[in-house]
Amino acid sequence: MAEVLIVNGIGICLMAAIQLIRIDMGDRGLLSNKIYDAMVKLTIIGCSAEIGTFLVDGAGFAGAAALSYLLNSICFLGTCSVGLLWCCYVEFKIYNSIERLKKRFRVLVIPFAIILVLIIANLFVHGIIFSISEENIYSRGTLVSLSYIALFIYFFYSILITVVSKRSEFQFRFKPVMSIYVFVVPCIAGTIIQGLFYGITCGWTSVAMSMTFVFIEGQSKTSFVDALSGMYNRRYLEYILNKNDSSDAGIYGIMLDVNGFKQINDIYGHTKGDEAIVVVGRMLSDVIGEKGVVIRFAGDEFIVLVEADNESQIDAALEAIKARADEISNSEDVPYSISFAVGTSRYKGEDDDIDEFITRMDQMMYRDKEEYYKHREQNR
Repeated sequence: MAEVLIVNGIGICLMAAIQLIRIDMGDRGLLSNKIYDAMVKLTIIGCSAEIGTFLVDGAGFAGAAALSYLLNSICFLGTCSVGLLWCCYVEFKIYNSIERLKKRFRVLVIPFAIILVLIIANLFVHGIIFSISEENIYSRGTLVSLSYIALFIYFFYSILITVVSKRSEFQFRFKPVMSIYVFVVPCIAGTIIQGLFYGITCGWTSVAMSMTFVFIEGQSKTSFVDALSGMYNRRYLEYILNKNDSSDAGIYGIMLDVNGFKQINDIYGHTKGDEAIVVVGRMLSDVIGEKGVVIRFAGDEFIVLVEADNESQIDAALEAIKARADEISNSEDVPYSISFAVGTSRYKGEDDDIDEFITRMDQMMYRDKEEYYKHREQNR
């Protein structure tokens, strides 16, 4: 029992420390941060529940058996929940698209739903996942292996999408590849050890260790991310272009400046203005998807880097962006309309200069902005 308290106590302390640090940092608004925070809280609950299972195992007080069923159910369901949330975290970190995450979630939730049904059924038909004897002693059930299978499905799915994403060096060169392995490897090791050696507790602690590794590794990459929108920033733009110095890279840039952004701030306030930045960033990520990466360049200016064979593909991307912006503007989700002044240019690799590449887009965008204001004045 002392070992159980120490091992899981370490896990609780690690997660509590990370939670306090993240609260102090104020870094909690982005979806990926919310998912991570949920995983931290689940890990604290899981470590605490596992301590509880050992404390009540074999106890003879009234309600001990019911408490044992509850705590063990929390442990099983919690591990599967962490696996599901981990896959959601990786999906969003790699693709930065809520629309894509929603579509993948419908499939990802299936293993969790199966385990949830089995856990509920186990409360009525004992021995499916686990059972508690008349002496209040815990033992594994006939289908306990399904909980391990569900967890490994989540682990290997996160590895799979990481491997697939790495095929595009342009899009995913700085994605959280290392985070995947520093999470998955300790979790797999802890799960296997606890599965093979009955009575050893290290599953939840391995999750706590993995969460700590992900947090530490993630801090090294925060300088590449815009805190408000969750998109990459100018530093990342320069990083990714310097890594792609081949003139055959087929990289195009699209600079987008939100029309009338000052009016959004003046009419609706700066809070709505910040909200508009987030809305635009998410919209661009959803439209571009796997074909490129979205960067918040400055203020209300965004740059989308896209892999394309020719300018017609860029024109198609611009049409898709315009259509999505019109859809949002005509909805009741926001009180303002969204449109862009646009400038495009092809990056010529080592034969190009990053500042010149940006200047070409900026000059074209500026002309488009002038046309926008000229047209607006004529229609007053």
